[in-house]
Amino acid sequence: MDLEKTISEGLESVKGHMDVLKTDLDTRYDKLQEEVKSAGVADEATKTEIKNLEEIIAGQKDRIEAIEKSANRLGSSNEPVNVKSVIQDALESKGVQDQMEAFKAGQTSGFTMNTKAVITESGSYTGDVVPADYVAGIKYDAERKTHVRQFLPNGSTNSDKIRYIKESGFTDNTGIVAEGNASGQNDFSLTATDAVVEKIAAHFRVSKEALNDTAGLASHISLRGMEKYMKEEDAYLLYDATYGLNVTATDYALDLYTNDTDAQEHDVLLEAIKQVENRNFTPSAIMMGIGRFYEMIRRKDANGNYIFPNDVVFGTRVPVVRGVPIIATNAINDTDGDKDDFLVADFAQMTTLFDRESMQVRFYEQDQDNVVKDLVTVQISGRLALPTYLPNAGAFGNFATAIINAGNS
Repeated sequence: MDLEKTISEGLESVKGHMDVLKTDLDTRYDKLQEEVKSAGVADEATKTEIKNLEEIIAGQKDRIEAIEKSANRLGSSNEPVNVKSVIQDALESKGVQDQMEAFKAGQTSGFTMNTKAVITESGSYTGDVVPADYVAGIKYDAERKTHVRQFLPNGSTNSDKIRYIKESGFTDNTGIVAEGNASGQNDFSLTATDAVVEKIAAHFRVSKEALNDTAGLASHISLRGMEKYMKEEDAYLLYDATYGLNVTATDYALDLYTNDTDAQEHDVLLEAIKQVENRNFTPSAIMMGIGRFYEMIRRKDANGNYIFPNDVVFGTRVPVVRGVPIIATNAINDTDGDKDDFLVADFAQMTTLFDRESMQVRFYEQDQDNVVKDLVTVQISGRLALPTYLPNAGAFGNFATAIINAGNS
């Protein structure tokens, strides 16, 4: 905005207010005179109103004087306050006027105008003269959106363990029996198996001042804590040394698919599905890493055509192998396991994820020396158990190993 214009408008506004006050004061004086004529004495209330108006008018006069002085200071400054005043001063200088007259008379083809230094933000501003506009929220790199629990049956428990009865052996003597002969005797063994409840947790410690003064900080802490919890839960469900599905699911059988030097991911998944179906289960989903997924769908044949249909390659349809949908997720990764891992499973039959305590975010003021230091502890935690009832309902393997085996065994 033009500073001179702003000052001028402010001055006019104050002067306008002064006119109103003066009119009001004249009215009070007339009223005072009428009171003296009629009653012989002035009303105290009217005298007080007149005194107050006189004080206000005096204050307004001071404001007008201050504004006019400010305008004079700006107008007499060696550095013009805006581009308009700079150009005007330059045009009115004698040198430019002489050049302009010569130009009009045809004595020169042009003229030069020099201006004084112009006020710029970089050259004249110190500190936060122009306040920044803040965008709401705290920005950070995204966490994964797809998690393992989304594809598992979910349940809850009030205990510290999940116990299930598993048939550990079966002797089958079922057969054709001739008339009068004894039938064969069947037998089986049952075993009680436990999956213990385990905790996943982390915490933040933050000052009350930071929580109170930083917009959105409490929400950000809660959100980031929950996202990191879900990431660790994925690692537990897939790669825990005792209960992870890479340990409990049946291994992909390498020796069942060999002598194919052109084998690729699609071939390995077909073999994994076949192995699960041969064990009388119906696979419900395929889990594989995002990197290997894109390597698979962009593969081409000898003529340069995509092996997968174009609607799969270009993302308009979820890819399937033998009707089994593929889940591409960073839960399968090099950090927790191997980016080339895959899991083909009938998840509903294989396992159930039990929550003893669903993921929770709690704020505690009483923790360690929080009270004396005025700190708050924010804890994110959850307790869960993952029993794998039927390992044969899944096939866990590695693409790199499976493809090498298929071509060289």
